[in-house]
Amino acid sequence: MNPNKSTSPNSHPTDQFSGIKCPICSNIFDTADNICAHLSDDPGCYQHLIPPPVAFCIPKTSEDQLQQGRFHPKSGYIHGLGEPNTFEQMKQDNFEAMQEHNIYYPFSDRAEWELTKFLCNNFNQGQITRFLKLLWVVSEMRKPLSFKNAKQLFTFMDALPVTPRWKCMPIHTDGYTTTHLINDNGERKYGEWMSCEQASEIQNQLPVGATIVPIILASNKTPVTQQTGSLEMHPTFLTIGNIHSEIHMKATSHAWACIAYIPVPEYVMNSEFSGLLEVHVWHKCMDLVLQNLKVAAGVGEFMVDPMGCWCYAFTPLAAHIADLPEQTMIMCTTDPWKVQEFQELAKQHFLSGIHQPYWCDWGRTDPSIFLILEILHVCHKFFFDYPLKWCKEVIGPSELDARFCSQHKCVGTCHFHDGVSHVNQMTGCKHPQAPTFTSSSIDSMVSSLNEFHACKHFILEAEAHMGTSGPISHFQIPKLESFNLFTHSIRQSGALIQHSTDVSKRLLIMHCKTPFQQTSHQRGTFTQQVVNIINRISLINVMDNEFEEVVDMDPTFSWIARVAPEEMHRFQAIRPVHNHFLKGLLSNEANAAFHVTIAHDLADHSAAALAQHYHLPDFPNVLSQYLNSVLGQNSLYHGRLLKAWYKFRLQLHSQLCPCNITPSQQVQAYPPCDTYPFGNCDIVLLQPTDTYPKSLPCVVQVRMVFALLPQGSQLPAELKEPLLYVQLFEIAAPPEAEPHIAMYQVRRSFYPAPDGSPSRTRIRKIVWLIDVTHAVELVPIYGTTMDRSVSSTTSLEHYDNFYLNAFSDKEWYHTLHADFV
Repeated sequence: MNPNKSTSPNSHPTDQFSGIKCPICSNIFDTADNICAHLSDDPGCYQHLIPPPVAFCIPKTSEDQLQQGRFHPKSGYIHGLGEPNTFEQMKQDNFEAMQEHNIYYPFSDRAEWELTKFLCNNFNQGQITRFLKLLWVVSEMRKPLSFKNAKQLFTFMDALPVTPRWKCMPIHTDGYTTTHLINDNGERKYGEWMSCEQASEIQNQLPVGATIVPIILASNKTPVTQQTGSLEMHPTFLTIGNIHSEIHMKATSHAWACIAYIPVPEYVMNSEFSGLLEVHVWHKCMDLVLQNLKVAAGVGEFMVDPMGCWCYAFTPLAAHIADLPEQTMIMCTTDPWKVQEFQELAKQHFLSGIHQPYWCDWGRTDPSIFLILEILHVCHKFFFDYPLKWCKEVIGPSELDARFCSQHKCVGTCHFHDGVSHVNQMTGCKHPQAPTFTSSSIDSMVSSLNEFHACKHFILEAEAHMGTSGPISHFQIPKLESFNLFTHSIRQSGALIQHSTDVSKRLLIMHCKTPFQQTSHQRGTFTQQVVNIINRISLINVMDNEFEEVVDMDPTFSWIARVAPEEMHRFQAIRPVHNHFLKGLLSNEANAAFHVTIAHDLADHSAAALAQHYHLPDFPNVLSQYLNSVLGQNSLYHGRLLKAWYKFRLQLHSQLCPCNITPSQQVQAYPPCDTYPFGNCDIVLLQPTDTYPKSLPCVVQVRMVFALLPQGSQLPAELKEPLLYVQLFEIAAPPEAEPHIAMYQVRRSFYPAPDGSPSRTRIRKIVWLIDVTHAVELVPIYGTTMDRSVSSTTSLEHYDNFYLNAFSDKEWYHTLHADFV
């Protein structure tokens, strides 16, 4: 099923071509070069042409780093202004005048529209009819519902007369046991598709002034029903590379359009031949669906952009997002007229046996480029299938689980409280990949891969590479071999994170599995039901987006927010990201923002009372020394009462994309309790001081967040903001000391005893909250065997020596290697 108009099944894309019409004078031209020459030379049409600017500025990461981006000199000419785009044409109908007064027309108001949307999204036609016949709906004297939520509704249901109840009975299987009882620094940046080499190569081949509209497809075979004979389909989705990857990577942003539902036919024959014919059908359907795009990729098509500008657009295939089995189906070749002989010959050359793939006549298309390595099924799956298993073999599943369980819990970070040996799949939904690359970072990737190959013999010597029948003596792993293609894919197609199948899997649920459940499960009318459901879903999405834009958003502010992202109050995401840079505390260089709640957790406490509450007996003396250093020994603020918080939030600008603000991180400083006998206190980095080298990270543990109460005489500027009581760590060894681990070693700092021997008194001090630069994680140095009495609540207090975790998230990894390594 395809929403586009149908064409002859034997037609070729170029057979449909009848010339290119000038959008200004309406003359017809036979080639793209001729019409571009006409638009550039004809006086009547040339006056409408607007070339693009030469360059644009990129927000600076620092005062001494000036970044500049350049447009391709032949790209993106505008050939007219003020033209209605597709969405505006849709609104120019017979009801336009009525919709000026009621944007929900033909519905009476927003309430009726929301009810309509709910019914279409959740009910089939029969259920909607029954709902509309309910007395509560048809009654003119309708009263408000007596229940307000699902819990209250089910409570009322439980109060009804008792009916026969369902019962549960365990079933025992004798002999078997179940698991459960029933461009940076002068280097070119590769990020968005428009920044890659393929975009420049295609633009060089196009006429002057042409605009590229890169097509990104996504598809995946999926079962959409169970009751109607387990029907399977190949839904196909489309977006364009002109949309920023941060938007089209979110399935809920409506940046993808479902363009076809291709059925999977069943053949009564040998399974291998049946599979071959299924793939033939899929490629033929894709060829029909994408025919107009292939014509536009070859000769161009005048299109109107969202701003109403006429552009001469070409539509090359930039990427087809698919998992490995789907990619194998897409890659095919040669001529099979004798099915059995051809299939046997194709297998000898590792070919699938498809002689007319849908992309064979798509201009400027290369499957070695548009079939991009998929992060989830290559990197994440490789790590789960091999390195994780190697670690289990070397140290044992029990020891590995114990070490994961003992990691200190940080808010916002996944904690494996049951270990990892039982995990049976990885999703990769956290996207720990960099959104941009440079030539240097790509070279570092190659160096890391070469380092693995140089050291992989140790894995074989430890007999950690195991198979079903014993140790394996080789590394013939297809996923590992594909790592060599990453550099080529990044340079040709940009960052791989923007082509993850995570999005397509979510789209399958939104556009296929959930809507198809609304059918009546009758085979005779199933196809027509599906068509009606798809049409309703498309209409709801379009209307709902328009209503929300008109009612809830100021279009002017929306435009300003996109051109000045650092001033945005909220960001387009599944959940809004609060911008603490607007109202929060700022660091001295304004590169970090802090937030503490207005309502503090403790108030009107003396220093001695807080010392007792936090089990920090030296806190009064340290505070007194700090006040003396700031205000002198005769300060009037020594007896001032204090207030305290159990946590604060830290927000930073992204190091990889300086325009973006990262979600805030919560830093904990809880006092001791039954669950946390030593308190629950996180680790942070501080600004370098005169006594601490700027080239080394200053690591501390936050034990208390407090401030002096403002009642009484006015506080000096040094005491108005929140303060931190911290305990210090010192750098024990740089990453070069253990190149196979490549992380800083840190240890707790202790005061020396009077006789010069080591003591157990930790070095501590009071600092400003705004001196914090990053929230980090420490991993204890366990030694050969971990002390099993240690848990996640005590690990930071039990051990004195740690590794500074360089791999907690991509932003910290980049910062650590850019600033300290």
